Amino acid sequence: MHLTLIYPKWPKLERQTEFHLPPHGPVVFAAEVPDDISLEFIDEAFENVDYDRETDIVAISVMLTCQVPRAIEIADRYRENNIPVIFGGIAAMLHGEELLNHSDSVFMGEVEGRFASVI
Repeated sequence: MHLTLIYPKWPKLERQTEFHLPPHGPVVFAAEVPDDISLEFIDEAFENVDYDRETDIVAISVMLTCQVPRAIEIADRYRENNIPVIFGGIAAMLHGEELLNHSDSVFMGEVEGRFASVI
């Protein structure tokens, strides 16, 4: 099985200083993915999502509320191709009901020790 983990970009404020927030959540998530699953990580701050690249499932890590609109766009695009999508992260917990309309599942809470049972 191949899993694609995506950390969506978010709009910057006008005249905002350039900075890149390290994506701690996806790193913790990646550490919990079982060894028999191949994992690809895409941080949209540095790399575009390639929707033509084959994957079996997409996990989208959403830490900030301002990432939610882009996360929904990504999820909808994958689901149009019948690829399952799961959301996780702090903002996913805050916007769980909305995100459930654009995914197959929303992971609530901490991933440590729990994600293998989801797969």
